[in-house]
Amino acid sequence: MSRVLRGIGVSPGVAHGRVVHMPEVEPVAIGVAASVSASELSPEISVREPMEATARDLDERAATVGGQAADVLKAQAMMARDPELAKEAEKLVTAGYSPAQAVSDAFGLYRSLLAAAGEYIGARVVDLDDVRERVLARLLGRPHAAIPDPGFPFILVARDLPPAEAAILDPQRVVGLVTEEGSPTSHTAIVARAYGVPAVVACPGAVALDPGLEVLLDGSSGVVITEPEAAQVDSYRQQAGSRRTKIEIARGTGRTADGHRVPLLANIGNTGDVSAAVDVGAEGVGLLRTEFLFLGRSELPTLTEQAETYRAVLAAFPTGRVVIRTLDAGSDKPLPSLNVAGEVNPALGVRGWRATRVHLGVLECQLDAIERQPETPPLRCG
Repeated sequence: MSRVLRGIGVSPGVAHGRVVHMPEVEPVAIGVAASVSASELSPEISVREPMEATARDLDERAATVGGQAADVLKAQAMMARDPELAKEAEKLVTAGYSPAQAVSDAFGLYRSLLAAAGEYIGARVVDLDDVRERVLARLLGRPHAAIPDPGFPFILVARDLPPAEAAILDPQRVVGLVTEEGSPTSHTAIVARAYGVPAVVACPGAVALDPGLEVLLDGSSGVVITEPEAAQVDSYRQQAGSRRTKIEIARGTGRTADGHRVPLLANIGNTGDVSAAVDVGAEGVGLLRTEFLFLGRSELPTLTEQAETYRAVLAAFPTGRVVIRTLDAGSDKPLPSLNVAGEVNPALGVRGWRATRVHLGVLECQLDAIERQPETPPLRCG
């Protein structure tokens, strides 16, 4: 019998196929004794070795993808390499904790800080949990959940898809995604949109769907229909096609119904976003996030490198407004060379403007790179 489940549509499009579940690996609970004691582990195993191995794996995955997916993986690699997190775990080992318990509790401390920081930053908890489980899997020699390959295109159903798995989604195999948990601001939702995979998150009852069950999902409305009739499939596909057509022909200047002019400005988080913004008719940039020039690297970008990047963005919008935000490092975008380690609340601590006040040379280099652009209007700070 057909049923209708409702969640939050986070990636538009319609998908129709059979359910395949993401395998779930039992996590090591935060604050509970680990299932493997220190005596069962090789004495030479340190907490830093599995953390660095996890970071290398994430970096290797990032090298095989591009755009926002690569950014997600690089951010997770930075979490795995966080020196303060490693120090906290090592301190617990010295105090008598098993390595697995120490890693679990150290990640748990950071998890609490992220969860208390609010919606956008709080959504990064999923990223941190995924890194923790990957480190523990290496430490304990157990498998980590991976997207299955049943040999046919399918609808992937999960409690909440790990971001590192979402980043390597193959749209030819995973034609749709449904998760019982998650949010529109999660990295899983962001990557699904980037790959064009229709997705519904926060969908109660999703994990109870039987494997192999035929389902239809609408990534715009958040509707998931089990055992749909052929007429329903056709109807939803026609609606999705109509929406795509409207988007494709939506060109020209933006105006409200009463004729008020509203320019369409894009948010740019990496160089790949520039061409995507031009393709959809953006007239300028409402926010150029310059963090992508700094994240995932050991050395700060040079003046020349920054100037060339800004020049490419400005050239793409020769008559439009471009707003460049200077470096906002800290909290969910940590830079070990700039941010203060061990802050009680890094979301409100030495980040953004406060961080560049401590490291004025970084801000001056950014402003110099912007000022080097041809026909740059007078700089305004706000």
